[in-house]
Amino acid sequence: MQSRRKLLKTAIQTLGAAAGGLFLNNCSSKPLGNEPLPNNTFAAAAGIPEIPSVRLGIIPSIEIAPLLVAQKQKLFAKYGMTDVQLVPFRSWQSLGEYTATGTDLSTNDYGIDGGHFYSPLPELLNEGLINQKKTAMYVLLRLHTHGGYIVASKRLKPLGIQVKHATFSAWQDIAKLFGNPMNSAIAEIGSNYDLWLRYWLAAMDIVPLRDIDILEIPLDEIIPQIKQHRADLFCLDSWRTLKLMERNLAEPAIATGEIWRNYPGEILAIRADWVDKYPIATQAILQATMEAQLWCDDPANARTLNTLLAIYFINDVTNNFTNNRLTSSNPIKMFAQLFRNSPKLTKGMLKNSSNSLNYAIKYWSNDGISVSYPYKSHDLWFLSEYQRWGLLPPSLPTREIIDAVNREDLWRNAAKAIGVPDTNIPISTSRGIETFFDGSQFDPDRPNQYSPSKA
Repeated sequence: MQSRRKLLKTAIQTLGAAAGGLFLNNCSSKPLGNEPLPNNTFAAAAGIPEIPSVRLGIIPSIEIAPLLVAQKQKLFAKYGMTDVQLVPFRSWQSLGEYTATGTDLSTNDYGIDGGHFYSPLPELLNEGLINQKKTAMYVLLRLHTHGGYIVASKRLKPLGIQVKHATFSAWQDIAKLFGNPMNSAIAEIGSNYDLWLRYWLAAMDIVPLRDIDILEIPLDEIIPQIKQHRADLFCLDSWRTLKLMERNLAEPAIATGEIWRNYPGEILAIRADWVDKYPIATQAILQATMEAQLWCDDPANARTLNTLLAIYFINDVTNNFTNNRLTSSNPIKMFAQLFRNSPKLTKGMLKNSSNSLNYAIKYWSNDGISVSYPYKSHDLWFLSEYQRWGLLPPSLPTREIIDAVNREDLWRNAAKAIGVPDTNIPISTSRGIETFFDGSQFDPDRPNQYSPSKA
């Protein structure tokens, strides 16, 4: 058996020979303003942070790259946050519970102060809709756009089902007739991947929970469950999608970026009491993370980014997941496959009907649009989508909740502090009307008129 050091060396060598792989290829768009900010424009935080430490929860995935880069490249330390702990969790539920527990303003390590969340989890915590305990939260920035896929099991392929833009409701009727209906699955009900899956199914004339079940299957059980034909359609991040492809179990049906181009991804949010107590430390965290997002999107850093992520998953994830609330899954093999393909190759890569690189994950900007800025209009869409599926009551005062939780003003302050030109800072908290792949539109000024495919 190879030694750990030899395995690590082999993995890094593989990565170095293949920088610019599909999922982290950052050559297809440029930062806002078409030019990256000069390195010397980054300024120090406005004063010394009140406290140098914070505990931030994460779900290990390439979505958390900016936080990882800020830690490993010492950007947090650059701004005075010398003890930023990234605490990995196996589930969003656990991450939310530990956030509700908190650290008593960084005086203990029983819980966490915030971290990596899906929308609208901070709003749910804020309103006491998680464990019936209100935990005031602030949303600080978006971490990414793109990076997810809906995948179809190989069991569907012999049927000739084209599950992308055409309905397959007739096939489901036949499958039900023979007592073996198709099922779909996600890791956690209510997560962003749950919402992308529901939206896509409804657009395909498959009404979720009526025409098809949505099963909740933990990430580490997906492979055995798909082998047993328990589920046929999944919505997953890109590297877990690749794992299914490696085992010849599933193929991508559609990228989440095709469903909604430049959609709002996962977020950085921190408990309101921590932010209010430590405003300078909060700005330091924001500045470091935003600088890391710019760094991640710079094509010159692709090889370093790929290697950094691989080392993290090989070392930190594998070694530290020992308490059954964290997750690990053969990172050496995963990253060797993930990064060995160049954009010119197609075998073993995630493909879609157009250019795959159009849906590569982005962290700071894409198509000249800010990815990092936390638009309030996007928070409204997530809450509206929850109401659409009956996960929240229609009477919920969504705008009041968003105004209490979204701290886009802190993002603006941090952006100016690191030298982002005013022309690259959004002038409105709304990104305007959003258009989806099925032609449906969401107008944040008229959310009551939002009427996508039947729910």
